[in-house]
Amino acid sequence: MDSVSSLRQLIQTHPLIDNHAHNLLSQSAACDYTKYPLEQIVSEAQGVALTNATSTLPFHRAAAQLATLYQCSSSNWDQLREARNQLVQHDYEGLIRRCLEGTHVLLLDDLLTDQDVEPFDWHDRFTASRTKRIVRIEAVATRVLSSALRGGSIPSQSSDPSNFQPLWKSFSRDFCLRISDAIADPAVVGFKSVICYRTGLDVQPTDDDNTEPLLQSFARTISRAIVSTCRVEDKPLNDWLVRQTLNLLKSVKSTLPKKPLQLHTGLGDNDINLLRSNPAHLQSLIAQYPDVDFVLLHSSYPYTREAGYLACVYPNVYLDLGEVFPMVSRDAQESIIRESLELVPSNRLLWSTDGHFFPETFWLANKQFRDALEKVFVDYVTNGDYSIEQAKRTAADILFHNSNRLYNLNEQSLSDAVIVPVVGSLSRVSPTDSLEIFIRSNPDIKYIWMQFFDFTATLRLRMFPILEFAKIVRKQRRIGICVAVLWMMQDDTVAGGSTTGQFYMIPDLSSLCRNVGIDSKSATVMTWWKTEDGEALEECPRTTLLNITNKLCDEYDIQAICGFEVEVVFLKPTTNPSAGEEEDWVPTITNHSWSQMTRETRRMVPLLEEIVETLASIGINLEQFHSESSPGQFEFILPPASPVTAVDTLIKTRQVITYVAEQHSLRATLHPRPYPHAAGTASHAHVSISPPTKELSFLAGVLDNYPSIVAFTLSGDASYDRVKSGIWSGSEWVAWGTQNREAPIRKISSGHWEIKSLDGLANMYLAMAAFLAAGYAGVKEDRPLTIKDCLYDAATLNEAERSALGITTKLPNTLAQSLRALASNETLQDLLGPDLVKNYIMVKRAESKKLNAMDEKARRKWLVERY
Repeated sequence: MDSVSSLRQLIQTHPLIDNHAHNLLSQSAACDYTKYPLEQIVSEAQGVALTNATSTLPFHRAAAQLATLYQCSSSNWDQLREARNQLVQHDYEGLIRRCLEGTHVLLLDDLLTDQDVEPFDWHDRFTASRTKRIVRIEAVATRVLSSALRGGSIPSQSSDPSNFQPLWKSFSRDFCLRISDAIADPAVVGFKSVICYRTGLDVQPTDDDNTEPLLQSFARTISRAIVSTCRVEDKPLNDWLVRQTLNLLKSVKSTLPKKPLQLHTGLGDNDINLLRSNPAHLQSLIAQYPDVDFVLLHSSYPYTREAGYLACVYPNVYLDLGEVFPMVSRDAQESIIRESLELVPSNRLLWSTDGHFFPETFWLANKQFRDALEKVFVDYVTNGDYSIEQAKRTAADILFHNSNRLYNLNEQSLSDAVIVPVVGSLSRVSPTDSLEIFIRSNPDIKYIWMQFFDFTATLRLRMFPILEFAKIVRKQRRIGICVAVLWMMQDDTVAGGSTTGQFYMIPDLSSLCRNVGIDSKSATVMTWWKTEDGEALEECPRTTLLNITNKLCDEYDIQAICGFEVEVVFLKPTTNPSAGEEEDWVPTITNHSWSQMTRETRRMVPLLEEIVETLASIGINLEQFHSESSPGQFEFILPPASPVTAVDTLIKTRQVITYVAEQHSLRATLHPRPYPHAAGTASHAHVSISPPTKELSFLAGVLDNYPSIVAFTLSGDASYDRVKSGIWSGSEWVAWGTQNREAPIRKISSGHWEIKSLDGLANMYLAMAAFLAAGYAGVKEDRPLTIKDCLYDAATLNEAERSALGITTKLPNTLAQSLRALASNETLQDLLGPDLVKNYIMVKRAESKKLNAMDEKARRKWLVERY
C-alpha cells in the first residue's frame, strides 16, 4: 500500500507541462457570459446547442467540482456563477493562481483571438517558468494577407488568376519570412495548424507540378476577403501553408532546436468536418516529413486509436491527451487513457488542458486528468502490468518529461530533484512540502549531503540523517560554517583572515537530487550562504550568480541561459613497487582521437553509456557525447538552463562521472592539461541572452573586462598551459569571432557565444557571474563594440591586421597577470562584491605560491587527485 500511495502522490503532485493552451480572458471580460458563455467550460457546442450542455454528465460532474473551487455550498449553476462573479471581481488573480497550481510552464497558442484576452507573457506570474509560444500558422497567414490587401494592388474579382501572381509572390515571401523568424525565436517552441477546421486533415503530401490550382485558390481567398472577412480556408492554399511550414521546419539549422507542428484533430466545434478530422488522413504527410515531429492534439477523440496507431509506427508522431478533460465523462476519460496506452510508446504521450478564456478550464482539466491517470495506473499496477517504478516513471513522463524533451524546454521539475530554472524565483511549493514530496518519491533515501563550492572550486559538504535534515528545513536548527572557509585552500590551510565568526548554510530544496553512481542511500542539495541575521552573504558564489542574473532580467529584461561542455580525461592507476614508485595515473587508452571510434575507444563505450544512463536516471539528459583529442579524453554536453541551474547541473554531472569511473577503478580528471604533449581539457560554456537586441554592448562589456574575467575562468597556473595558439583553446588575444574556435569568445548565433577560456579548475558560479557582470556593465553603459569579428587566429595576424580589427590586448598568460587585472578592476569589484573579490584574490595567490613550490610531477598528481 505504501508503494501505491507513493504512485498516487506522484500523480497528484508532480509538476506538469501544459503543452497546448490559450490566453485567459481579462478581468473585465471574464464575466461577460453573453459573449463568453461559461458553459463552454465543458462543451464544444455553440449557440442554441450549448444550452443543452447543462444536461450532460460532464456538466454535472464539473459543477460539483467547481462548487469546491468556489467554496460554494451548492452546485446550482446560477449560484455557481454568482460565486464566481464575486471571486473574479475581488481576487481574479487569486482564482487563476489556484486554477494553475502545479503548472510548471504553459505553451500558449496566443493567436486564437486578439480581443478581450491577456497578453502571452502576462501568464508568467502564475507558473514556475516563463510561458512559451506556439505559433498558429493560419493566423500568421491571415495577418500577412491583411497586410498585402492594405498595401498591394488588388486585381478585380473577374481577373485572370495569373494577374494575382505579384500579390502571391509578396504573400508567399512574407509568410515564409514570418515563419522563419518564429523558428529562430527562442520564445517560440512549436507551431500549430487548424487546417482540420478549415479544409480537413487530408493534406496533399507533395506540391503539384501545376501551380495554377494554388494561384486560383489564392485568388479566390483574396476575392472573398475583399467582400467578406479575411480568412484562409481554401484547400490548395491551406495545404500549401502546412507544407511550406513543414519544409521550413525540416530545413532548420542544426544550431537551432527542432520545433514540432501541432495539428488539431478529432473533437471540435461544429465548423469541422468530423470525417476529415480523423488523423488517419495525415499518414502520407507524416511519412513525407520524417524529420519533423507531429503532435496530434485533443486525444484525436473519437479517433484515439487511429492516432495511437500513427504514434506507434511513426517515431515522429506524438499524441496529446488534452481537451477531452473535462469535455467527456469519467468513463470516457479513463477509456481514452487506456486506448492511448494500447499501442503508443509512453515517451510519446503528452498532457495539455487546451485551457482557454476561463481559468476553470485549466483547473478542471488538470484535476480530472490526474484522477483518471491515477485510477488507470493503480489498476495496471494492481493487475501486474506495471511495476510501481514503471508506473511512476510513465506518469512523470506524460505529465512533464515528454513535453520537456519534445519542445526542447530544458526545464527541470522539482519532483525529479533538480532546480527549477526560473530567474530570480524558486518553486512556489514550500520547503517543507518540497521535502515531503521528495521523501515520498524516494523512500529509500536516508541521508542528505548539504554541499557548497568554495573559491578553489572544491566541493565541500556536511552529511545528515534525513530526520535531522528535516529539522534544518523546518528551521528548527541551523548549520554554521566557520568564516575561514572564505580564505581556505584545498588542503584546509588558511590563506589569511580570521577564524572567528560563522555563516549559515541554507538548503536550496529545488536542487535536491539523489546520489547515483555510488553505493549510498543519499541525496545532495546545494546551499545558499546567509549571515547571522539571515541576509545573503556577499561571498556566496551561488548568490553572486543569481544576483547578477536578476539584475540583467529586472533592469533590462534580458534572460541569460548557460550550458556546459564537460571534458574529462579517464586515467588508470599504475605503480612499479620494485622501482619504489608511488601510485601514479596514466591514460586509460592512447589509440584515440577526436570523434573517432578506434579499437581502444570502443572498449570505453560501456563506461560512457553507463554514465549517460546514470545521469538520465536523475533527469540530466545529455545532448551528446563523444571522444576528444587527448588520450582518454571524452566530452559530455549538457542541456542549457538558467545560470544557477546550469552550474548546479554541471557539478552534479561531474560528481556522477567521477563516481561511475571509480566503480571501474578509474579516475576522471578535469586537469587543464594533464599531458604537455596532448590537447588540454576545457569546460567550455555556452551563454545566450534573450532578446539579443543588446548583444553588441553586452559583448563590448565582456571584451573590455576580459583580462579580469580570466582570473575566474582560468583560475589556476595550470590553466595557462592552454593559452596558446593552434590548439583550439581560444588562442592568445582578447577577440571574438563568428564560429572561430581560435578566439576566446566564439559567436555561434545572435546573442549566443561560447567561452573558450574556461576549464574545470574554475568555480563556475563565479566564472559565469563575472562574465554576465561584464556584459551587464556593457549594457548599462551602452558601450560600443570596437573589436570587429575576427575570422582567424589573431596570433597569426601581424600587428597592423590586428589593429584594423581593434584587437589590441593580449590574454593574461599567467594567473598572476589576471589577478592583477582583477585587483584593479573597479567595475567587476562593484558588481561581484569587493569582499568577495578581495578574498578570492588572496586565496588564489596563496594557492599559486603553494603549487609553484612543488616539482612538476608532484603538482600534476596533486591536481589530478583533486580535480
